[in-house]
Amino acid sequence: MRRVIFWIVTILITFAIGIGVDSLRRYLSTQESPAVAKLEAAPLEIAVPEVEKTPPVPEPAPQPNLIFDYDREKVNHYGALYILGPAPQGFEDFSYIELALPGIHESSGYITVYRENFSEWAPADFALVTERYLYFTTGPSKDKGFQYRFEGEFLIKDFDSVEGKNKGAVRGKLTKSLNGRTLAEQTITFRVEYMGC
Repeated sequence: MRRVIFWIVTILITFAIGIGVDSLRRYLSTQESPAVAKLEAAPLEIAVPEVEKTPPVPEPAPQPNLIFDYDREKVNHYGALYILGPAPQGFEDFSYIELALPGIHESSGYITVYRENFSEWAPADFALVTERYLYFTTGPSKDKGFQYRFEGEFLIKDFDSVEGKNKGAVRGKLTKSLNGRTLAEQTITFRVEYMGC
C-alpha cells in the first residue's frame, strides 16, 4: 500500500510540476522583454531612394495622310490658290490655300488653308491628289478651330502657265465648318500666285 501511495504522490508531483512549467512558459511569453519593447517602440525607418520625376511625354500629333497619285515630272501643282473674283458669302475671312505638292518644286508635299489675313491656318490632315482630282480635309485651325474640306479638280496641269494671271487653275466645292457644324459651302474657282522668296 505504501507503494501505491508513493506512486500516486509521484504522479501528482510530476503533474503539478508540468502544470507549473507550462504556466510559467505562458506567463513569460506574454510579458515583453525590454529589448523587444525598445524595438517595437522605435518607428521603422525605411530608406526610399529618390526617384527622378520626369514629365509625361506628350503624344505626338498624328501625321497627315496625304496620298499623291500622279506623275511628278509631268504635273506642277505648286502655288497659292486665291479666290478668283470676289469672296463668296461665308468666305470673306478666307486668305488662300497653300498647295505645295510633290513634283518639280517639292520632294514632299503639304496643303494648308490660311484665313484672317494669314494670321490663322489649318493644315491638311488627309488629302487625295491625282492628275485631275484634288480632295483634302484639314484639322482645326490654330486659334479658333475652323476646319475646311475641298473637293474639286485641276483645270490645268502646269500652274506656271497661269501663275499671276487672272485665270482659273482649280475649281471645286469648299466647305468651312466649326465644331462639326457647316458654316459655309460654295463652289469656287481659284487662281494661282507663285509662292517663293
